[in-house]
Amino acid sequence: MSVIIPVAGGKGGVGKSVLSLNLSVAIASQCKQVVLCDLDFGGANLHTMLGLKNNQNGLGHYINKLVDNIPSLIQATGIPNLHFIAGDCLFPGVANMDFFTKQKIIRELQKIECDYLILDLGAGSTHNVVDFFLVVDNGIIVVTPEITSILNAYSFLKSVVYRFCYRQFPPKSAGRQILQNSILQRLEGKDFSFQQIMQVIETTLPGEGYDCLHKMQQLKPRIIMNMGRNMQNSEMGRRLQQLAQNKLSIDLDFTGYLPYDECIQYSIAQRQPAAVLYPQSLFVQTLLSTAQRIISAHTTSSVLHNAPEDFDDIVREFYSQQSNN
Repeated sequence: MSVIIPVAGGKGGVGKSVLSLNLSVAIASQCKQVVLCDLDFGGANLHTMLGLKNNQNGLGHYINKLVDNIPSLIQATGIPNLHFIAGDCLFPGVANMDFFTKQKIIRELQKIECDYLILDLGAGSTHNVVDFFLVVDNGIIVVTPEITSILNAYSFLKSVVYRFCYRQFPPKSAGRQILQNSILQRLEGKDFSFQQIMQVIETTLPGEGYDCLHKMQQLKPRIIMNMGRNMQNSEMGRRLQQLAQNKLSIDLDFTGYLPYDECIQYSIAQRQPAAVLYPQSLFVQTLLSTAQRIISAHTTSSVLHNAPEDFDDIVREFYSQQSNN
């Protein structure tokens, strides 16, 4: 069974698609079979960044029932071990698919035979984006060291936790009603933590509130900070971690810290991944370490030694290595 890695961003401009693309190349370079899927239905552009023409069947063809299955959409990229599924913007309205179409896409994606399936999701926190992110418990969220990015990432995480909890309760149930009421009260200025909300559900539905709270511990979103510039960036990571713990009752796994690198803009202009054009660049070399961390996390037989403990350690390790070079 393939390892599925959804990649999301709370807002546009954080480098989500660049990260998805180059991470795919980095993992493929480790002799892993990788399929990169463009699920940014509102603005699919990975084919351009790969230097591919938009003349192949994509997910729009599947949604409009012009092809029978998603595995048939897989195309070669010319990069060893990396294949691609286009999102396809040729069809209007594909971003507004219904629930059943979305579920069919998820089932079809799970049939794909590869080592890693990387899903480049759209920006924002619509139900479609969140539901694709929740295909697994540990999707990746890309942030930058800016307060707006951190707050948007928190808003996305809040939507993820809400949606996760909402789906734990049957339609028209008291649990769902309490969750909906909590959102309405938040709009009125009363911001309850999810632990408080689950305690209210527990008083109404004994056992169900705490059961949902227990299941929430499965959620372990991974954070990659992109466009880093200095050691002070770790403060932004701590803020996001504290918000997630205090308000959402979940822990975050900080997986990578990637430096700002001008090679990214050059690679976009040349319509090729930076990991192909500039393999010795600081961004790519750092990304390879992040890819190794991700691969190790999914290799049950591996034993990790001297792994960074938290985001501060990851940032400190990066700048320590730079000072030694």
